[in-house]
Amino acid sequence: MNKYLKFEYWNTCDLGNIYYQGGQHFIFYLDADVGEPIHEEVEEGQENGDGDFIPTYRRQMKRYRIRTGLIPDYLIDAIQRMKLHDHIELTFKSGEVEQIYNIDVEPEWQFEKYAWQGTVTLTFDMDESITVGACCDNLTVTDAIPEWYWIATDGSDDTGDGHYTTPWKTLAYACTQVTTPGDVIHLKAGNYTETSQCVLAAGVSIIGAGDTSVVTTGAALNPIILLASASEGTDGAQSISYIKIDGDLVADAGITVLARSNVSIHHVTIIDCVRHGIYINGRTSVTDSEATIYGTGNSIHNSIITNCGYDSYDVDANSYWAIGGCLVINSQQDILVYDNVLDNLTGGRYCYTIRGHHFRGNKIYNNNLSTQLRNVAGRWSGSFNIEVWTGDGGIEIYNNTCNGGIDLGGYGYSDSAGYGYAARVYDNTIILPTQETYNGGSGAEAGIIIESGFSGGTYVYRNYVRNFSVGITIGVTEESLIPGHTDVWIHHNILCNLGFTDSDVAAGISGYADEDAVDNLEMNNIYILNNVIHKSGNTTGWGIVFEWNLTNTIPWNNLVIRNNIIYNAYSPLMFENQTIDGINIDNNLIYGHTNTTIPDYNLSTVTNQTFANNLVGTDPEFVTTGSDFHLQAGSPCINAGIDVGLTTDYDGQVVSDPPEIGAYEYQE
Repeated sequence: MNKYLKFEYWNTCDLGNIYYQGGQHFIFYLDADVGEPIHEEVEEGQENGDGDFIPTYRRQMKRYRIRTGLIPDYLIDAIQRMKLHDHIELTFKSGEVEQIYNIDVEPEWQFEKYAWQGTVTLTFDMDESITVGACCDNLTVTDAIPEWYWIATDGSDDTGDGHYTTPWKTLAYACTQVTTPGDVIHLKAGNYTETSQCVLAAGVSIIGAGDTSVVTTGAALNPIILLASASEGTDGAQSISYIKIDGDLVADAGITVLARSNVSIHHVTIIDCVRHGIYINGRTSVTDSEATIYGTGNSIHNSIITNCGYDSYDVDANSYWAIGGCLVINSQQDILVYDNVLDNLTGGRYCYTIRGHHFRGNKIYNNNLSTQLRNVAGRWSGSFNIEVWTGDGGIEIYNNTCNGGIDLGGYGYSDSAGYGYAARVYDNTIILPTQETYNGGSGAEAGIIIESGFSGGTYVYRNYVRNFSVGITIGVTEESLIPGHTDVWIHHNILCNLGFTDSDVAAGISGYADEDAVDNLEMNNIYILNNVIHKSGNTTGWGIVFEWNLTNTIPWNNLVIRNNIIYNAYSPLMFENQTIDGINIDNNLIYGHTNTTIPDYNLSTVTNQTFANNLVGTDPEFVTTGSDFHLQAGSPCINAGIDVGLTTDYDGQVVSDPPEIGAYEYQE
């Protein structure tokens, strides 16, 4: 019935047959459309004892009309006799349901009166929010559409005053007129071409009619809509919602927010901006340097950003570096980014979907992220959806669907802000389009990159990573201000179809140090637990490998590798150039390997080690090798693990005691 309007009504109290039979519920469908609203002002009140009418309030009303030929005469009569206590609803073709009121019925007798009439016009009110009690009292009326402030394509910046009936024509002009906190600029449906930047005052919001309210430009505006304050931490207390912004591949950015807090951008569509869809920074200018006062309480949600960002080609390196992106967020605390679709795949823009610097308590979740990934000589170049640098605690990235990697890098992550943990990356689905071809170069692509020093608790769990040359990388770069990693938990991840199509080099979980990084890196309390590491072949490469280009003289402390399945790795466990004091490799299953030196401590000094209860050379008996890593009945992994303090598996099932080896508990 999606092609029809659905019209239904019923009453909640039996008033007898004076109107129509009490308790009946009528539904019928109208092959018609709702017409344009008629704007009216209604004055309501009551008479006093002298017979004079005393108004108590005025309200704006929107009246709509439907012309249809599908209403039988007995229903016309019933509708004409309705009172306000009845329930009358209209379901639009879009599926939206609204209660409607004050219905007038005007039949136009085109034929002799039979069961069906020729044409009927229904006129009714909507958006008045009239509700009643159990019967016929307790009437409550709220305001209808606001009188102020409006722009419309048929408005005028010269003669308009922003009233609904006399609107302005451009958003840029409206922003110069509406500057009082709490006010709202409304956009009627239509296309608005803005030749000047729309500078929105703090406290002022913008609301449109959805994707039918289109703001575009033919000028290189940077951005089209600007929310900027001269002092960091200014309370914006405002929102932008239900509009579409089209940069037309001319404007640098759609929306930029500088030095403001409590700004909400939601239900917005942004397309074809050269550098950024949305740029938001705690600083007063566009820069990656850290703000003194972070922006707080900002949010971007339920929005669609497509084909926004740009890249830079390095001729010497034959590679592309992604710059800009659909969403750039810098110097933000407790920002929420959720339920968005960020897509640079459709327009072929080689850039990030989300990037930024300096975070505290920020959450990125429930987003669908995709970008055009540059394939150079068979290698994916800069294949990241999310690259966020430097955190002070409370960072969460979860339940996102990505076609490229997630990179936490920069100057390091800690819990200096006191959230109880540095970062959590979990429940993400990260899949490259295809496996890469090994071309002898460096820079293998990883699904999740813990790129710089981490302390204060970092948790990477229940992620699904596929087709990358490396599943998860733990690294240290020269930029890091934190020397190494402490308290890192990597558990219940599915890392599958790893390696290259023609080489299978690289690894499931790897640790590395840039050749320019500092010597003497600390590695304390690293837990690798209950992961599935599946490589496409075992001719080269590793399952779990830590290899420094530097000689590390500070001993590792407490490296724990337990309950993992390592499948098809040439060398399952490799530690090179390490000094390790305390390593436990227990209750893992290793299968399909070639190197029989397990573990392989190449050029390493190791004390206080255990290697116990590992199943080597035993098939884990997956349900489907390569795609479904649940366990078959009779799998040697069932009840073969060791308790590591984890309570739920990849599916959220309760972990038994003893637990299974791998990411899944067996379910009969």
